[in-house]
Amino acid sequence: MKVCELILAFLMILHLSCKEDNKTSSDSSTSQQRIIQTNFKSFIDISWNEKNVDTLTHVLAKNYFCNHNGIRVAGDRNEMQAFMKTYFIGFPDARFATDATVIKNKQLFTHWTFKGTNTGAFRQMPATGKKIKITGYATVYFNGDGEIVQEDIYFNELEFLQQLGYTLIPPILK
Repeated sequence: MKVCELILAFLMILHLSCKEDNKTSSDSSTSQQRIIQTNFKSFIDISWNEKNVDTLTHVLAKNYFCNHNGIRVAGDRNEMQAFMKTYFIGFPDARFATDATVIKNKQLFTHWTFKGTNTGAFRQMPATGKKIKITGYATVYFNGDGEIVQEDIYFNELEFLQQLGYTLIPPILK
């Protein structure tokens, strides 16, 4: 009987210690998610919407890069600052909104909306005065410190250009 009691006590201790480890792991995961959420919110609200690129040193990792529709648009923080400034010049009233966000491990998935009026030159194109509203999706990867390492952003670029007033000219077929 004493052997059964000893085994039962051992199993209870083992069970309780496993529960405690899971709680610690869960607490750590929750803490990391809060850091990721805070940094991403700062990236959208302050860096983009308040047009403060100085905050990028706090939210972007040194090895950061960004892809739009599979094409690299920024390979580090400095390139991202320059990239963002083209939007700030072309769309001074631009605003990003995150419509839905999910965090899983060190990844953030978001559906976003971008609105603005093209009153300045944008990527060597003159201002059109047109208002735009586009939506897209992004997968954002974070490092262990909660800094953004990579962004993969997808949106309908044709819709974006059409809202600016650009059209497609069919090819001349012979």
